[in-house]
Amino acid sequence: MDTGFNLGHTSEPPRSPARLVLDHELSELRLILERQGGVLLDAPQDVLISRLNQYLEKRRLKSVADLLGRLQGSDTESENLLAHLVDGETSFFRHPTAFGQFQNRILPELHLRKSGDAPHSLRIWSVGCSTGEEAYSIGLSVCESMNGNGLGWSIHILASDIRQDALTVAERGLYPQAALANVARPLVQNYFAKVGQHCLAKPRLRNLITFTQMNMARPAYLGRFDCIFCMDLLPHFSSAQRLLLAQRLHLYLEPGGYLVLGDGEKLPAVDINFQAETHKSITLYRKPMAASARVGR
Repeated sequence: MDTGFNLGHTSEPPRSPARLVLDHELSELRLILERQGGVLLDAPQDVLISRLNQYLEKRRLKSVADLLGRLQGSDTESENLLAHLVDGETSFFRHPTAFGQFQNRILPELHLRKSGDAPHSLRIWSVGCSTGEEAYSIGLSVCESMNGNGLGWSIHILASDIRQDALTVAERGLYPQAALANVARPLVQNYFAKVGQHCLAKPRLRNLITFTQMNMARPAYLGRFDCIFCMDLLPHFSSAQRLLLAQRLHLYLEPGGYLVLGDGEKLPAVDINFQAETHKSITLYRKPMAASARVGR
């Protein structure tokens, strides 16, 4: 998930005074959001209160009590609030070791193993894609790994996030040039068009990706995937939701498929049939080829 304010001398309307947030209201808010979105609000209390006041002002609510009343009967309200409260820091090729393993090991293996399939297909999921940098990094890696041999292949990258504002940025595919500073210059030239001081993803890259809004505490089943990226998301979830998510991700993988986490991340200790391989700071989880479709078998 991702984030991105300008002081000037123009006159601004006076800001509303900060609402008083009581401890029991903050506790109840945490419980509701954990139940509805699976997310633990672990930011410092002063940061949470500041963001909460911004949200109350944005929604023109007089008090936290008014917000709590809305949350009780609206999943949309809870998702909007989560989008405002939770950080979503991201960047292109954010975890270089993981992307190195993906491009140099996982993709060649999948390409070789699935070359005999008819039709040739490759399905990848970016869970918690934020403003899209991760999904486009996956697309760039696929394009480079295929090296022109993608003809005849059906390549589909699904990218999901709970925040519609972030997905709007991702769908546009337009980023400041500085955001691509860590992307190799030939990749930028081949897959992005310069638009003023920004870079726009070209159709050959953009068309590989479908962006969709999804609450991972209540995900829809979207079929199986050859590789799933779930980077920097698990730490935001409660221990119970981490366990459920690990089980779901196992179910959503094709036999032989890979689950890719972020630097230093590991799945919770649970009886799920994954083969774990550690490479420097990255642990890859592979669903065995003979794995049953049932979770944990």
